[in-house]
Amino acid sequence: MGDGFGNFSTLVLTLDISLNTGYMTGFLFSLLKWFFLIGIALLLVGILFEQYSRWKLEKTAFQDKTFVEINGKPLHYVKKGEGRYTVIFQSGMGSSHAIWQQIQDSLSEDAVTMAYDRNGIMFSESNGLPVTNDQVSEELELLLEKTQCPKPYILVGHSMAGIYLRPFIRRNEADIAGLVFVETAHPRQRTESSPELINALRQPPRWLIKFVLNTGIYRGLFSFVPLSPEIPIQHPLHRQERDFFYRTCDKVLEELDNDELNFKDAEQYTSFGSIPLTVIMGTNEVRYAGIKDSNIQDEYRMLVDKGQHDLLNLSSNSRLVKAENSGHVVQINDASLLIAEIRRML
Repeated sequence: MGDGFGNFSTLVLTLDISLNTGYMTGFLFSLLKWFFLIGIALLLVGILFEQYSRWKLEKTAFQDKTFVEINGKPLHYVKKGEGRYTVIFQSGMGSSHAIWQQIQDSLSEDAVTMAYDRNGIMFSESNGLPVTNDQVSEELELLLEKTQCPKPYILVGHSMAGIYLRPFIRRNEADIAGLVFVETAHPRQRTESSPELINALRQPPRWLIKFVLNTGIYRGLFSFVPLSPEIPIQHPLHRQERDFFYRTCDKVLEELDNDELNFKDAEQYTSFGSIPLTVIMGTNEVRYAGIKDSNIQDEYRMLVDKGQHDLLNLSSNSRLVKAENSGHVVQINDASLLIAEIRRML
């Protein structure tokens, strides 16, 4: 009798545990299912939001814009001012004409000024040609010819522009009155970096970039977070680069694919004779804000300093200027200094 009662109690307890376990499993499965469905719904809302935003932007984006056909596709440019010189602004990797707006507006009082979007950037359509130093230089030559910009030129390049424009400078030395290298890249900056520094500066995976861009996460996130610690969220450049990144993303990824090739190509251009050259180097610590390891910060600091000083060897008539309020984006944080340095060449 006792044994039977004990077996019956064990059976009831086992059934109770089984029922509770089954209930909990069902509850968790149901919860996960609802999380999944809500996630899918939010993604669909994000995609619709992104597509609507693009449609709305495209309705007015091209109004009052100027274009010229280069290699079969419309290239967007902004030409302002009058004078004997043409000040040409060349942006860095993935960057548009907009980064020069304040600088261009000021200098247009004294000279013809030209800023533009390389093919596939911002308002310029991609022509399908690979991003090489020669291609960028040839594109600029055609632009200046077709828009009848007067010579001589003062060439102002930022970041990767110091790599892209080396063939242009070599081929047009006689027509260049001055060079202003603004935080420009050095051909050996990658090969002289440690794996740790390269990893610290590595971009997110491409699939992730495309995912957040096409689901509205990018647009939503950077409505509240600055794209860069050097560009205030209320600055017009932040808004424009955020809004139109969908037009630029593919070309940025293509430029990243070709950067090693372009760095290597740039090494053959070791001298531009006696063309006046001003190298502007940002010295503010904001540049290192995203790097937590102090040793990597120190390496990065030394690499930048060495590279910028080495650029002085490109001309026998060169000078170094330090932008103390800036890291990499001198156009925003040291605009008056940059304007003054360009004016010195007019």
